[in-house]
Amino acid sequence: MHGVCRKLQERSSIGQRIRAVRQQAGLSLDRFAEALGCSRRALINWEQNAAEPPIAILPRLRDLYDVDPEWIIRGEDLVPRSRFRPTDWARFDRIAKDVAAACKQVGIAFDDDVITGLVRDLFDDEPADYEANSKQLRRTLLAIARGKA
Repeated sequence: MHGVCRKLQERSSIGQRIRAVRQQAGLSLDRFAEALGCSRRALINWEQNAAEPPIAILPRLRDLYDVDPEWIIRGEDLVPRSRFRPTDWARFDRIAKDVAAACKQVGIAFDDDVITGLVRDLFDDEPADYEANSKQLRRTLLAIARGKA
């Protein structure tokens, strides 16, 4: 149970993710607040987790900064996710098959949640990075498999 509680504590907050979007955009508190249509004080309260932002800012964040609203709400890290573009399900399926084949090749069976996480991580990468990241995944899986032997 302690591991689960620690994991929840380590996750970033909505305020931290909003700050990450602002910082990635290179905007001051004033300019970012103006773009979102809120006051500077409200933005400070959100970033400091003193108040929850209204749901109405999610479409503005998506439209202005191409940030996935689900990442704002549920994200774990501080790297803004962009999923406003149409999802390339054929690419997602290819990656899922590659991950399954890599796991089978090294003799590792993961839970569905772990496999889904691996696929999403690779899918979230830029397509140009996929080959290098796929090779890194295979090396990591091989190292894990060797460690279990």
